Amino acid sequence: MAGFIMKKMLMVLIFALCGGAVWAQEPVQVSASVDRSTLAVNDQLVLTVTLSGPDAQKAERPTPDLGQFLKYLGSGGTSQNFQFVNGKTSITISTSYRYLATKEGKFTIPAISLEYKGKTYQSQPIDITVLKATAQQQQRQPSSSSQTSEPADIDLGDNLFLRAIVNKTKVYQNEPVYVTFRIYTKVNVAQYGLNKMPKVSGFWSEEFDMKSRPQTSEQVYKGERYITADLKKMALFPTSPGEKTIGSMVIDCDVRVQNRRRTRDIFDSFFDDPFFNRTVRKTISSYPVEIKVLPFPRAGQPANFSGLSGKFDLNATVDKTDVSTDEAVTLKVTISGQGNIKIISEPEIAIPNDFERYDPTISESINRSGDIISGQKTFEYVLIPRYAGKQRIQPISFSYFDPTLEKYVTRTSPEFVINVSQGEKQLVSLGPGLSKKEVQLVGQDIRYIKMAMESIHRIGAKPYTSPAFLAALFIPLLGLIGSAVYQSHAEKLAQNEAYARRRRANRMAMKKLSAAKSLLAEKTRKEFNAEIHKAVTGFAADKMDMAAAGLISAELQKQLTKHNVDQELIDETKEILQTADFYRFGMGEQDKEEMKAFYNRAKNVIIKMDKAL
Repeated sequence: MAGFIMKKMLMVLIFALCGGAVWAQEPVQVSASVDRSTLAVNDQLVLTVTLSGPDAQKAERPTPDLGQFLKYLGSGGTSQNFQFVNGKTSITISTSYRYLATKEGKFTIPAISLEYKGKTYQSQPIDITVLKATAQQQQRQPSSSSQTSEPADIDLGDNLFLRAIVNKTKVYQNEPVYVTFRIYTKVNVAQYGLNKMPKVSGFWSEEFDMKSRPQTSEQVYKGERYITADLKKMALFPTSPGEKTIGSMVIDCDVRVQNRRRTRDIFDSFFDDPFFNRTVRKTISSYPVEIKVLPFPRAGQPANFSGLSGKFDLNATVDKTDVSTDEAVTLKVTISGQGNIKIISEPEIAIPNDFERYDPTISESINRSGDIISGQKTFEYVLIPRYAGKQRIQPISFSYFDPTLEKYVTRTSPEFVINVSQGEKQLVSLGPGLSKKEVQLVGQDIRYIKMAMESIHRIGAKPYTSPAFLAALFIPLLGLIGSAVYQSHAEKLAQNEAYARRRRANRMAMKKLSAAKSLLAEKTRKEFNAEIHKAVTGFAADKMDMAAAGLISAELQKQLTKHNVDQELIDETKEILQTADFYRFGMGEQDKEEMKAFYNRAKNVIIKMDKAL
């Protein structure tokens, strides 16, 4: 009996330990591996450092220090894996580093350490054996056309480097940061290849159109004369306030050494030049750039402000002002200027109820040449008048933040007066949401013979005693009560902005989700996730009477907690926003089925939030 009890206690203990291991998952884990543990002097070693766990993206990547026996050559690139397993987010980020063995012996790569939220995480140490270089390696001499890894005796110093040049380091949310990656050289570069793209988490990026062959010029930097070329130029729009980092860009250059002549074109070919006797591979990288992003000021923020920053103009036109009831009017609204054209949202337009209105046709054009990102977005509406008379389309307003003036600017169109005359045909609509082709015009010049028998009434009947007549007596009273309720509701909407925002929150969120659903395709993955993000944050902001612009994940979580929202729903909302950010900034692949599942998750979160708030 005692043995049986001991076995049960042992099983309970094992279960508790296993359960604890499962549930006590660390937010970040660090591991390290090498491509081989035994190599010779002058051989290359690749070290891969992997961060995994739900907070892998938030933790700062460690920089390995391997001592004197391995010389750092450069980064081998970064790969990311982003998965949902049983409703949980799994993130893995692997970064490889290349080293050159310079000394023989047995060495230990120390544990790679990472500090995160006051706790230290470490990988396991790795033992390395470096053998003596073989006779073939010692005697090998590069020929005039050979290409080798960067040897220990080649140190280019300040003769070759890469800079990330930004127009400013302090901007407002959605104000563009223009960054140019420029190479500076005093040596001859035969060719170059991109090793690692700069990481731009927290930014919406637009790349400028660059020529396939960079144009070179001569510039003086810190008193030294260099040949320079712009390799990449980007416009980065910060999506939320706070401290942001533009990551390093890494390139591999094939450098011709021992040259006896100079050229202005660093990408020119010199393969037939006898003055060159070898080509070496050099990896260079730019330094990260810190950007401080300011939130939009609360003071003076217009009610129709949607988070756009830059300089814009509004132009609205109608194709005709004198129409009949069987003609269509085209209203065209164009917003143009400098800034993030893609995030311009549909302006609010007060169309009279006497018009049949159809969903707008939206088109955009973006100019990515020159020094700034500019363009325009056009919304074209088809309006069909139902009744004759003078109709007025109220002025259309559009607001944005001008970071140069540091104030909000509102552009307003003129009022449009449409003179509607009675047409020869009567317009019959087949219901809202239908296309223009589904609206029929029925002629009035033919009267059909009545085929049905007229209703028959019994002689002597008293209609005022019928239930229908008695019910009709109460219709004016019910109408009066309904009118009073509606009037109270309308006054509350006009006077209480918070109430109005809460009332329209669901409608606006469903509108944005509908826009996201129309983008269910892999080529529109970024736009799809941007609409999902706007739908969730916009709904929460309307419900809690907050500004959607600048509402970051941490602040949203804080406000939801303050409104006594269940923690499980808060975590689910946070995960939705983080996932949308991950994909809309181009950091992962997402097929159509995954997009459909993500759309349904976002919709369910909004429904749950509607009940909770």
